[in-house]
Amino acid sequence: MRAKIVAENYKVDVFKVTKGRCYEIYGRDKSGARVEVYFDPVTGEVVKTSVLR
Repeated sequence: MRAKIVAENYKVDVFKVTKGRCYEIYGRDKSGARVEVYFDPVTGEVVKTSVLR
């Protein structure tokens, strides 16, 4: 999953699995904005994205 996330142009600083089994990253998106992103564990689709300041 981490390789898939990197292939989608995210720079990963922190990668973890939540209690609900979603994948969660803290890092930067392709525009360089700091983000927190949750990915569905089955499909790999983005469930939630938050831009951090």
